[in-house]
Parts: sequence; C-alpha cells; structure tokens
Amino acid sequence: MVDKRGQAGIEYVILIGILLVFLIPTIYYSLNEANNNVKLTQLESSVRRLVKAADSVHAIGPGTIEIITITLPSGIQSVLVNGTRILMKVSMFGGISDVHFPSNAELTGTLPTTEGTYNIRVESQRSGKVNITQRQ
Repeated sequence: MVDKRGQAGIEYVILIGILLVFLIPTIYYSLNEANNNVKLTQLESSVRRLVKAADSVHAIGPGTIEIITITLPSGIQSVLVNGTRILMKVSMFGGISDVHFPSNAELTGTLPTTEGTYNIRVESQRSGKVNITQRQ
C-alpha cells in the first residue's frame, strides 16, 4: 500500500489557492467602489451645502455673509463657479465625472481643488451676485 497522507494537504492548498484567485479581485473591486461612492457622496454634500448657502445669502440681501466648512476629497480636476451653478470635475469611476448643482443666485468666485477641509466665505454683493471664495 502506498501512503497517501500528503495528498490531502496538497488538495487543501490547491482549493485555497483557487478560492483566493476568485476572492481577491472581488474584494479589491468592492473596496474600490466603496471608496468612490464615499468620495462622490462627500463631494455632492459639499457642493449642495455651498449652493444652499449661496441661495440663503442671496435671499437675505446684499452684504450678507455666511461662512461654511466643507471637506473636499482627492481627485478634483477643476472647479467652475460661474453663472447659476457650481461645476466640479473629478476623476473617479475610471474617468472624469461632473458634479454640479444649480443655484437661484448668480454665482462668482473660486474654490480650491486640493483635498482638505476649508472654510468658505459666501457673500451676497450689491450687484446681485453671490461671491464664493476660500476664507483666509
């Protein structure tokens, strides 16, 4: 009789290897998608808060100032504050995605594109426009 004690161990190693080949890409994909969804949610929340603050100071009238704190995720390519919207281009989901929200007010100003937490000054001007800038 031939001793076959080692065969069961090799079969277990092969089985675990096959499971890992399927499991590792699935876990990587899931973590990547979760990270992108968190980034998108954070970005949408920040833009929504900016637009809400702009609409609020515009409704109150000229000279009204509101300071809000927003957190921007990594991957922002560009920010456009012009007209009645804030448009952010961000790299996610394997390409460039646009995140924008419309406002009731005419908007001007600039926003940072680097990752971090910022205090943003939202001010209603005499011209009827709302200026959005990073607070110094």
